[in-house]
Amino acid sequence: MREQLKGLTRDSAIYGVGHIASRLITFLLLPYYSYHLTPAEYGEITLYFLFVAIAQAFYYYGLDIAYLRYFTLAKEPEARRIVTGTTLLSSVISSLVLSIIIILGATSLGRLVVHIPTHPEIVGTMIRLGAGILFFDTLATFPFLLLRGTMRPFHFALTKLFNVAVNLVLNIWFVGGLGLSIEGIMWANFIASGLTFLVLLPVLVGHIRIGFDRKTIGDMIVFGIPNVPTYLFVMIIELADRKVIEIYRGLQEAGLYSAGYKLGMFMAVVTGAFRFAWQPFFLSHSERPDAPRLFARVLTYYLIVTTFLFLFMTFFADFFVKTRWPGIGCLLEPRFWPGLAVFPIILLAHIFDGVYANLMVGVYLKKLTARLPLVTGVAAGFTIVFNILLVPTIGMMAAAWITLIAFAMEAVLLWLVVRKAYPVPYEWLRIGKLSAAVAVVFAIAMLPPWTSIWWRALMLVTLPAVLYLMRFFDESELHFLRTAMKRS
Repeated sequence: MREQLKGLTRDSAIYGVGHIASRLITFLLLPYYSYHLTPAEYGEITLYFLFVAIAQAFYYYGLDIAYLRYFTLAKEPEARRIVTGTTLLSSVISSLVLSIIIILGATSLGRLVVHIPTHPEIVGTMIRLGAGILFFDTLATFPFLLLRGTMRPFHFALTKLFNVAVNLVLNIWFVGGLGLSIEGIMWANFIASGLTFLVLLPVLVGHIRIGFDRKTIGDMIVFGIPNVPTYLFVMIIELADRKVIEIYRGLQEAGLYSAGYKLGMFMAVVTGAFRFAWQPFFLSHSERPDAPRLFARVLTYYLIVTTFLFLFMTFFADFFVKTRWPGIGCLLEPRFWPGLAVFPIILLAHIFDGVYANLMVGVYLKKLTARLPLVTGVAAGFTIVFNILLVPTIGMMAAAWITLIAFAMEAVLLWLVVRKAYPVPYEWLRIGKLSAAVAVVFAIAMLPPWTSIWWRALMLVTLPAVLYLMRFFDESELHFLRTAMKRS
């Protein structure tokens, strides 16, 4: 089992480089944006990307998850070429049709996306650029999935790094150099998306048979189409709060909340890297006799890593963001500091999102995608109702807590609907001990005597000792740790 876990960790790390790089642009540019955009402008560009994220569900219509499953489980090269060719041709046609529809109705859609825009003259342009981003990103998805399905994490990571480099340079040039404000952000993303797709085209050589297999696409759509409402519900959980805040509290608070949320997305980067490696991993190991036990251990180790990162980032976020660094100044312009209040809550929310990803094993292996809309729909309904009820009076803190509860609700509901179809002996006692230890360390570090960075650093390094005293580690793990310490 240890060798398989090492392989998962290695691939997660490599995929993580690419995924972290693609998401890192968010963190690199947030400080830059905070000095070149007002909170209201940042809130507006967030709403345009909200539109792109929601529209993506209709561009994919479940083909993304269906492609990964059918490609990975197809053992013959010719069968894989048929899956790839059929999927790509279907996606090209549907994406082109959808983009034309969006471009024709761009101005009307723009009025729905942003209630009172700071730059009303460019609303139509922003939506049209969004349609272009959607087109290229959708087509690029399948070569990226092909790289994952053929276990080529290095190629995956390098292509992601290329996308980041182009996006970063163009953002700095367009926003700071040319003064294009939020329009420059959209142009930078559009160009980067187009170039990334062109770079990925050679990946398809030798892995595609141009044509259209009706049975293949029919099976894939049946498997993947339930993911459309699922994806939409997930987007509601993640993004609807921004729109509610804009309507009831204004673009200013929406921008502050988006900045704090964006920093909290660091955990989403970690869980995303895990997800990229996890799906091909469990599909390729599903026939092992000890697969359920292996999958259970993965969840435990995932929680060890993410809860430690949660403590680290929560303890030191203020220090890193608010310190005036030589030659740079503060990482975040002081106008955006109020948004930091939601940061730890969003971090915790995305840990639950990773738990949800881990629990997807039964969904893929037993073809239970039809159950997902129920799970995500309940959480999305909760999100909408309570955002409308609480955000007008309480504001962005209510939105953050609602997001956390919704992600936790998703994980619990998913476990309930798949546990009988594909039983996995999760290590609930160990997970309970880990949660208790993290909660105790966090609570103590939040008390006034322990709020200095030095005391918090001390509290962080005591976590393994606390787990040891709670008898969290089993004998094989203790032996591994003793051996590692002797070698060092």
